[in-house]
Amino acid sequence: MIAALIRRRKFDPMNHPRIFRLIINSWPPYLGAGILVEGISRDWKTIRVAMKLHWYNRNYVNSHFGGSLFSMTDPFYMLILMRNLGREYIVWDMAAKIQFIQPGWGKVSAFFSIDDQRLEEIRTKAASGEKLLERFRVDVLDENGVRVAGVTKTLYIRKKSSETKAQQKRESFTLRKEDKMAHLTDASPRIISSGWGEMEVETVGRSKDFKLWPGGGRPWDWSEYGTGHSRGIQKGDVEELITKGCRVVILTTGRMQRLKVPQTTVDILKAQSIEVVVADTKKAIQLYNDYVEKGQAVGGLFHSTC
Repeated sequence: MIAALIRRRKFDPMNHPRIFRLIINSWPPYLGAGILVEGISRDWKTIRVAMKLHWYNRNYVNSHFGGSLFSMTDPFYMLILMRNLGREYIVWDMAAKIQFIQPGWGKVSAFFSIDDQRLEEIRTKAASGEKLLERFRVDVLDENGVRVAGVTKTLYIRKKSSETKAQQKRESFTLRKEDKMAHLTDASPRIISSGWGEMEVETVGRSKDFKLWPGGGRPWDWSEYGTGHSRGIQKGDVEELITKGCRVVILTTGRMQRLKVPQTTVDILKAQSIEVVVADTKKAIQLYNDYVEKGQAVGGLFHSTC
């Protein structure tokens, strides 16, 4: 019944913050991630979101998934602007960037707020009908108020003119296409198949061993930094992954776990607040592809034999 009323525009849940909160908290992706909208102010200028750590939403190292931290910050600045600017404005999420600072444990929260002064500045700048790209930042905090992650959102805002609905539709399609292309550019490539002595990675190709990161990868040449089964993975290999923007790094020990991973190599990554996972090749590939599906900035070193 509510869905039918919404489609006919006889009932707008945004006029009732408590009802809207119940609706969004019933949304399956948020239910599955354990994300909860705790409060929406009556004037729609502040929103409080939280996420508790449960058995069903923790990652391999028992902390919050980076993708879940990103999801809990996703639509809320857009919703605040849509409600406060009104129907005469077009508002889209254009881009987003997350910086993972440290693992998230227990309950984490994010507080979204836009004050009257910022709203008035946006109206003034948008009065000419030109598009605006406005940036907003929100921090994800743990229960002690310590930063777990920082997210920067870029929103497209424009005041509607007398353009036709068809023109508006074309514009929204273009924005969605640009957003999708940006996502594909920054996404870590999936490992399509793997066997003894060979792996295939989308957009990268086939090789025995791979070094992968957000946006690409290349065959992994052990001779570059002196990596070997006994010496283990060397610091030069993981330092390259740091420069490529990895926030999660998966290090493989081979299919028979003969490739060593020195603690000094792991410490280099942890010093940069990067989540490190060490696993045999079969399990590592599964974990890596899971991180890719969740949109996390994941990379790794993958050895296809012993």
